Amino acid sequence: MGAPADRVVTLKDVARAAGVHASTASRALDPSKSGCISPATVERVGRAATQLGYVPDMIAKGLRGGTTSMVGVVVADLENPFFGPVVRGISKQLESRGFVTLVAETLEDRDRFERTLNHLLSRRVDALVTTAARSGDAELLDRFAGRIPACVLAVRNIEGSGLPYVNQDDRQGGGMAADHLIELGHASLAQLRGPVDIDTFANRAEGFRRSVGDAGLVDATVGEQGEALTLEEGRRLMALTLDENPARAPTAIFAHADVMAIGAIEEMEARGLRCPEDISVIGYDDAPLVSHIQPPLSTIELPGLELGGRAGEMVLEMIDDPGSVPESVSLPARLVARESTAAPPKRGG
Repeated sequence: MGAPADRVVTLKDVARAAGVHASTASRALDPSKSGCISPATVERVGRAATQLGYVPDMIAKGLRGGTTSMVGVVVADLENPFFGPVVRGISKQLESRGFVTLVAETLEDRDRFERTLNHLLSRRVDALVTTAARSGDAELLDRFAGRIPACVLAVRNIEGSGLPYVNQDDRQGGGMAADHLIELGHASLAQLRGPVDIDTFANRAEGFRRSVGDAGLVDATVGEQGEALTLEEGRRLMALTLDENPARAPTAIFAHADVMAIGAIEEMEARGLRCPEDISVIGYDDAPLVSHIQPPLSTIELPGLELGGRAGEMVLEMIDDPGSVPESVSLPARLVARESTAAPPKRGG
């Protein structure tokens, strides 16, 4: 039976109902401490808490223990479908230890990033995981990291920052995209690049450029980089690529993100071009649902759920062992070939 609706249920109420001391009830309800109590007692206390409708006072707990059990997760753009699995992987790992995630986005705006970090500090978060870091953010993140137990970079790294990170080998991924197109027989290729001040896209560009150069093929990439990872930027860069090569457009395109690849295909269709019959397109991320568009998108898989989970593990390691710096992780790339890439069209001499 629950407690009266007009009264807040306390930990002592739960302990009394379960027939244990209040300190035992507290440990039983704390995932980080319940292992030192018998499973039967943990189950009994949990059942009593559920029946009474007990809700822990996390603010009071934080004041006592010097923690809030909150972790800030800052991403670049919540509209990008790739980031959903990353956040889910982080949350899944942290929730097992009683932490809750506070999610915010920067929209690739440095001032917004700084304001967000200050808001998280004011809420006394125990840790930060961010997928929004750009090369100019090193000093900002260094200041922030010095005031919390754990700060982890995910997906994007800042070279020389000293912060632990989990990402993918993006040079390998960019090279893998080029190699796939080259193996299909393409001799004129171009890439639609992401922002140059983000190491992820700089590395993808380098890997692609190196593979095309090593094969002695034509790199028709335009000089301009994308300003954001959006459909609109994909369309804009695809339009520039086609306009700068009016007589002989490249037969294969590598977009640095799936959303840009979809925008590129839209621009092609608006000009009466078909994918892959006229131009093959490969993206990067293997974001949710890209296998269901027409044509299903070839891409380089970026395992968001695993990346997020690894980042969550690093946070817990740093919280459990203050002062420790976990070993950074770079996951291998994997090609997912679908119907948006095929052999180039035969052209008359």
